Amino acid sequence: MTEAAPRVKVQLFESESIVGRGRRKVTYLVRVNDAWVPASTHESATVERLSAAPGTVWEHRVDLCLPVGARLCRIESTPLAEPPRDALDYLTDERRSPRRASRRRELVVDRRGDLVDAPARR
Repeated sequence: MTEAAPRVKVQLFESESIVGRGRRKVTYLVRVNDAWVPASTHESATVERLSAAPGTVWEHRVDLCLPVGARLCRIESTPLAEPPRDALDYLTDERRSPRRASRRRELVVDRRGDLVDAPARR
């Protein structure tokens, strides 16, 4: 009989803020079986909307109760810098929003409920 991993409280902050050329968005995913689910929709999630500071569109605090060793993914999406263009390029360009860069960072819950970098997979 295997013993279940102890569960700890994890606190995450998700937000969207105004930056040069657009918006910066930070969200989290939680690994559940073989799928990634948004942290705010996880079965143990309690979500609290925080008051937005200047330059912040929205901010949420997500409290979770997860087993030690649970995997999470932090996703940060930011607008990319635009290459220099002339006036005609601006007029003929059909893009509605700036291109975006997305950075993903896999994390693991430690015994204190802190998020640490996940060990590299082999």
